[in-house]
Amino acid sequence: MSRQHAPRLHHRPHPYRPGRSFALVNGVTFGVHLLLALFAPEFMATRTWGETNIGMLAILAQGSLLLWTAVRYDRHADVEY
Repeated sequence: MSRQHAPRLHHRPHPYRPGRSFALVNGVTFGVHLLLALFAPEFMATRTWGETNIGMLAILAQGSLLLWTAVRYDRHADVEY
């Protein structure tokens, strides 16, 4: 007499979700920028050259990071695993 076995449950692997790293990196960067703006205004107002200060450089760096991670997220969003 043959025994019937219950079918094995197959779990699909969890896909890589770049959205988590996108949110984490940009959220931490925004939080650091916000804390610096609130608690170290003198530091953020330090002039580097001409009318440019550290706060302006920091927001440009944050914007560049946002664009870079958005492009990276967009490239990985269409990949099927």
